[in-house]
Amino acid sequence: MKIMVVKDRNVLNTKFLGQFVSSLVLKGHDVHVVCDTYRKQGSGVTLPDGVKFTNLNGKTKNPLVNLWRRAREILGTPVFRFNKFIEQEKPDIIFCYFLVDLYNVAFLQKHNIPIVMMMHCYPPAMLGRFQKRSKWKIYKKCAAQVSVFHVLMKSYEKTIAPYFGEANVATVPNEVVQIPESGRVDLENEKKRIIYVARVEKEGKRQHLIVEAFAKIAKDFPDWVVEFWGLQKYQNYNEELMVMARKYGIEKNIHIMGYSDNIQDVYRTADIHAFASLHEGFSLALADGMAIGLPSIGFKETPSVNELIVDGHNGYLAKDVDDFAEKLRLLMTDKDLRIRLGKNAVEDMKAYAPEIVAGQWDELIRRTIKQK
Repeated sequence: MKIMVVKDRNVLNTKFLGQFVSSLVLKGHDVHVVCDTYRKQGSGVTLPDGVKFTNLNGKTKNPLVNLWRRAREILGTPVFRFNKFIEQEKPDIIFCYFLVDLYNVAFLQKHNIPIVMMMHCYPPAMLGRFQKRSKWKIYKKCAAQVSVFHVLMKSYEKTIAPYFGEANVATVPNEVVQIPESGRVDLENEKKRIIYVARVEKEGKRQHLIVEAFAKIAKDFPDWVVEFWGLQKYQNYNEELMVMARKYGIEKNIHIMGYSDNIQDVYRTADIHAFASLHEGFSLALADGMAIGLPSIGFKETPSVNELIVDGHNGYLAKDVDDFAEKLRLLMTDKDLRIRLGKNAVEDMKAYAPEIVAGQWDELIRRTIKQK
């Protein structure tokens, strides 16, 4: 099948995109990744051999062309460029990463190509924000052309109807890289280290809740440390976290580490993955830690986290900060428990092996094209 994947910005920053198109190529599909961005093409993700990549409004070596392209990005709309490109390429199916991508391939366009609208988060968290935008009515009109809404967890399927009415919804999770036994964390060797892998952000990731939880039990574990690993965009929040740590007298136990290019090595230095996120689509950071053998703690009310973590089986789910602290205490005092839960986590993540998820995507693609 001829597949077009459309992503508005930072297309080459997204780990998922690389995994997704690799899966499609392995299934024999012809894949073309398309964006329309002058300044935010991104970098870091290498697309597999055979995958075509087109930026409809990218920089060139010609300064005059660049001036024109920058101006039209600010003042114009990519809709007509996508219209022309779709007519030229004639894909069998189009995948849209963001709602703005749906707008670009559906608004004022007359093609009858099936469209899959991907939801890479907890849908109400994203759609609730978009409802407040002036273009919401246009987005809803474009959504009428969607063949399938894709969600990451089965429980999310029912969340689409409040925004777009009765719609065809299908679940395909993120794929989780499987780690051979030789590459997993060695929990026999206690490091006395708790990590949290996520961007450092107050509203969504809530590192302060882990500081509060650890502070409640810190006097009993003076030689344990908590490390926050991930992108740092909010210096004020970094400072707030350390002010909080000093208030509780645990500033020597709390460390903001920053971003790592080899996060698997970070997982292998830890004993516990404490995950305080407010909501997730399908947390790869959590799942990757589980695949490498770490027991995890999250909150019961956090979508995705409360399905990946099975309470008492591969980690623990806490009802509040006090409960989070007690779950930490339980794991910090019992190495054998950590080992048992970590082994269960590895087994549970096998359901999301790349070859399994690739098969689910292939089935969805073929079914959608046939139905259309």
